[in-house]
Amino acid sequence: MYQYTFATPTRIEFGAGTAKKLPGLIAQLACEKVMIVTDKGVVNAGILEKITQIIEGGNIQYSVFDKVEPDPSTRMIEEIYQKAKQEDADIIIAIGGGSPMDASKGACLLMKNEGRLQDYAGVDKVKVKGIPLIAIPTTAGTGSEVTIFAVLSDLEANTKFTITSSRIAPDVAVLDPELTLTLPPKITAATGLDALTHAIEAYTSLISEPISDVLALEAMRLIYRYLPKAVNNGTDLEARTMMMQAELMAGMAFNNAFLGLSHAIASPLGALFHIPHGVANAVMLPYVMKFNYSAAPEKYVQMALAFGIDLRGGDLYENAYSAVNAVKMLVHLCGMPKKLRDIGAKEELLDQVAKDALLSVQLRFNCRKATEAQIREIVGDAY
Repeated sequence: MYQYTFATPTRIEFGAGTAKKLPGLIAQLACEKVMIVTDKGVVNAGILEKITQIIEGGNIQYSVFDKVEPDPSTRMIEEIYQKAKQEDADIIIAIGGGSPMDASKGACLLMKNEGRLQDYAGVDKVKVKGIPLIAIPTTAGTGSEVTIFAVLSDLEANTKFTITSSRIAPDVAVLDPELTLTLPPKITAATGLDALTHAIEAYTSLISEPISDVLALEAMRLIYRYLPKAVNNGTDLEARTMMMQAELMAGMAFNNAFLGLSHAIASPLGALFHIPHGVANAVMLPYVMKFNYSAAPEKYVQMALAFGIDLRGGDLYENAYSAVNAVKMLVHLCGMPKKLRDIGAKEELLDQVAKDALLSVQLRFNCRKATEAQIREIVGDAY
């Protein structure tokens, strides 16, 4: 017999039109002064206006910070915190992809905890829960709306760090697929493949368990079926709904089982070359799967079956490798780049990528141990 722990600290509201529940959710949290944290993409897509109209309909006071940048920095989060304090905000609503949500996690933390965000890097270092946070994703990828992680950038050190604590998880996640209908094809593809990476790495994690496995496999099945549809026809509400369901399940899975080598490599790729996180994972995932599949062949077979591959006979490892080929096909169908050289990586810094990847906590959970030399070979192949 075995033991395991599974936790989901966030309340989930899912479905088309659920954004209309916001006034009631704010009231249930006993809050009155909202600060919305978002980015210019959300503003330009008209999504911010939709949300503010709903909030105004509930006669709720609000202010807006709409200058969140990709890879949110500690400097920018300090700016959000200062504005929230000035506005006397008692709740933050994050609208957007992973960047507004992670930035909001950091700002909520600072509202109740002293010091610098870097002081909380690592696991379970947050002592006091911050002010309430409602997360409204407008992409189907990061899973940040239900996770205990915030990945932040330290511009002075030119590195990224992760805060891991149940005390920074959003109180409520409002997943309304109607808000993803205007997402451009390239971002749809990148965020969808990020969600696939979450599912695959959680499923093959050394600390995976039955609940996370079921969530991860279903996420993979949905992504393989619906991501190309969402990329090719962004107004397909069924595809958008299923992709949002998939990224939610993948987020719940890796919130408990953690991640692996692809994310360990994606982090320095983002820090050194400012490559969007989903794009970095889209490129690296097939190469990492090629490295990993022999360490977990039975799970790779189950992944292949989730992708809908007909496995009649064949060797265990041949069948397992078919999952790798399926992901290569999905990357191709989504029109994503296949090489690091095509997304801005510099060959002369690949040694540094390998060194930095080796420092990632996610390597502890990868199904196959990787040395610095092996990581350098993987990124070299990907280049």
